[in-house]
Amino acid sequence: MNRRPRRPWLALVLVVFLGAMVGSILAQAMQALPALAFVSRTVEPGLDPALHLDLSLVTVTFGFTLRLNLPILLGILLAVWTWRSL
Repeated sequence: MNRRPRRPWLALVLVVFLGAMVGSILAQAMQALPALAFVSRTVEPGLDPALHLDLSLVTVTFGFTLRLNLPILLGILLAVWTWRSL
């Protein structure tokens, strides 16, 4: 049987991150064009306000926001598709 070699997970995370960055740059460029401004509308799910835990010795704050829009999702999908085809 001819199996494809497994690729490291770190490479996949890097590819997804780079695809999201390219999509984010495209979304910012599209905001300047009135005809394409609707494409860069953002959905921001997350933990707001941040979770704050004060144990008097240690204070921990945990929060996150995930910014998603169509160009970011397309950038991630294109990057993963390119990564899988190599």
